[in-house]
Amino acid sequence: MKIKKLWSALLFCGLLLSGCKGEPSSSLENPTCCGELPPQVELRAISPVDIPSNAKIKVAGNFNDWNPFAEGYVLAHLKDNIYFIVLDFDYSLIGSKITYKFALIYEGQSPTDPWAYEEVTSEGYPVQNRTATIEEGRIRMDARIGGFKDSMSVSTVSRGKLEKVTLTMPQFSDNRKRTIRIWLPDGYDQNDKTKKYPVFYMHDGQNLFDKYTAYAGEWQVDESIGAMMDQGYAGTIVVGIDNGGGERLNEYSPSAFAIKSENNEYNIVGEGEKHAAFVVETLKPYIDQNFNTLSDKANTGIGGSSMGGIISFFTSLSYQDVFGYALIFSSSFWLYEEASINSFFDAKVTSPMTLPKLYLYHGDSEGSSTYLTTLRDALNAKGVPSTTYTTYVGVGRAHDEPSWAKEFPRGYKWLVGFNG
Repeated sequence: MKIKKLWSALLFCGLLLSGCKGEPSSSLENPTCCGELPPQVELRAISPVDIPSNAKIKVAGNFNDWNPFAEGYVLAHLKDNIYFIVLDFDYSLIGSKITYKFALIYEGQSPTDPWAYEEVTSEGYPVQNRTATIEEGRIRMDARIGGFKDSMSVSTVSRGKLEKVTLTMPQFSDNRKRTIRIWLPDGYDQNDKTKKYPVFYMHDGQNLFDKYTAYAGEWQVDESIGAMMDQGYAGTIVVGIDNGGGERLNEYSPSAFAIKSENNEYNIVGEGEKHAAFVVETLKPYIDQNFNTLSDKANTGIGGSSMGGIISFFTSLSYQDVFGYALIFSSSFWLYEEASINSFFDAKVTSPMTLPKLYLYHGDSEGSSTYLTTLRDALNAKGVPSTTYTTYVGVGRAHDEPSWAKEFPRGYKWLVGFNG
């Protein structure tokens, strides 16, 4: 199928006729100069981030053998974070469909992995193929890109150093693998075994440090801890555990928590116990063996938001000999039968003095926060001292990464007892 760009036709038109500009039209109407043009599809992509200078957005689909490396098919910059391309099609294709999606292609990128930086949804999941129907004249299709898959060629990490490894999760029968992002604070020296650091394990690792890997915004954990270090904090190692995309709900949901019948539509298969075991039995030993860590309970924490808050809550209470503190943000307790949560809580909170410190947070603009009161009352009934937990409702805060980024410094400082 022969496809060509509109640029040459428009530029030629500009040489011949006054008032016909060599610029792409944003109108849905047919162009009126240069005679009759073939059916056209203008694709516009709105990027969530600035595109790095060494990368381009390209489109691939059934019109170019799904090859992002095919010659051409580069989106031009229109304005702000909006990019576009205009494709011409033969008249015989009117009424047929094209399917396509976008990808970042970096200078020097290997053609063997053309979809290494494909577009993803705002939740980090793979994007379904986009479609458009070829019509007479010109149509425009706008697409808001949620993010780009694991783009590490650029970074917004401004403090410390970020390393990345991939570990197998032997607790799962399919031996799935998971990307782990290890943030090392300013001044970390692998060769200096006299200087060891606490470790804070966090879920949804894509969103913690870098807006170019975040699928819904960045927590700015590196900047927050860096600012604490400027005020005298000794620093910590933060281990970000990437979520498994389509497996996120299953891995972050323990089977011990019964799903409410009205939430069966989510088709959740609770595998949180396996995920928690991975963190304790596989990930933590790896980190302690390969980095300069303080591996005791008092210096080991865990945290996350939404479903990441659920699995952090479950893991911290299930392994009280491992974790000394837990940051629980905007947890999705609404998914579960309250009776199953109560049963788990009663079974795990048997000795108030062994419980990890808990920072429980919810924004007042993201739905009901009554579970904070329920947990507070349950902790009080168990005789847990007020120094071991705290609850906080963020005014005007939503269920999103910017809200969690704002709350992270307060919550983390409280957990580690830093008053700077």
